Amino acid sequence: MTVSEPVALEIVGALSGLIRTARTYSHLRHEQLGPTGITLAILKRLADEPSRSGDIACALGVSASAVSRAVATVESLGYVPRQADPADARASLLSLTSRGEQFLAEQHREHARRVAAVLEGWDDAKARAVLTGLLELDTALGRTVADMRTGGIPTLTALTSAFADSVADETHSNPNQDQKAYA
Repeated sequence: MTVSEPVALEIVGALSGLIRTARTYSHLRHEQLGPTGITLAILKRLADEPSRSGDIACALGVSASAVSRAVATVESLGYVPRQADPADARASLLSLTSRGEQFLAEQHREHARRVAAVLEGWDDAKARAVLTGLLELDTALGRTVADMRTGGIPTLTALTSAFADSVADETHSNPNQDQKAYA
């Protein structure tokens, strides 16, 4: 079973619109709430495990300087301490303090409330169906990206090719690449 090119292009158009809307939403949300998307992404990453700032930058796909600036902010707020890395005395590990965990939990609750308000009128079944589709699409596109990064020759459908072009166009037109929102 194959998705037709017209339907694939409609999906690409919908995703491009969703990406633009989500970026705008994230920028406005972060202007209102204070922390940048990178800051929240760092805190989310550290909630999973202590990490070096360079590893965080690599995982988030942002520059080391962007992570360094954001870490300085969360460190000054008492959300993140630096500790010597037992594996390498020259490096530091970052982790979350209880204050950082509390702040991140508050941000998650606030974000969930906002998303629930956006989806007013939806039931859980409809929301889960959309979620399932988005997760499947993310997985499929993720495999293609991994193949492209490792030099594999992926089989690109009209969807992944057009979507990659669409995202590339938006990425090149975004002068604040270090300001990605990861809400």
